Amino acid sequence: MREYNDLSELTADIAKHPMSLLFVKMPNCGVCDATFEKTKELLQSYPQVPFMVASIEKLPSLSGEFLLFTAPTILLFREGKEVFRQSRIVVFGELERSIQLWSESL
Repeated sequence: MREYNDLSELTADIAKHPMSLLFVKMPNCGVCDATFEKTKELLQSYPQVPFMVASIEKLPSLSGEFLLFTAPTILLFREGKEVFRQSRIVVFGELERSIQLWSESL
């Protein structure tokens, strides 16, 4: 897991990896904290998927770059393109199915 404070580094890493997951959070957000822990636990089964984390507070340009309106938001990328998005209420079954589907196509 890596936390980003620079948008250009984040976008470069997303483009560099065949598949990656970006978790966007806000400070003092209980839903973000709980969702973050469950996402971290889920990704332990998928070591080939880099786990990237960014805070809207520390990196406000995230909102414009990825069209984010709330947190937590989870974005799954395949070859630099967004293939899955969930915000606020994350359905982990759907997230895991999407990770499996896109992982198998690598």
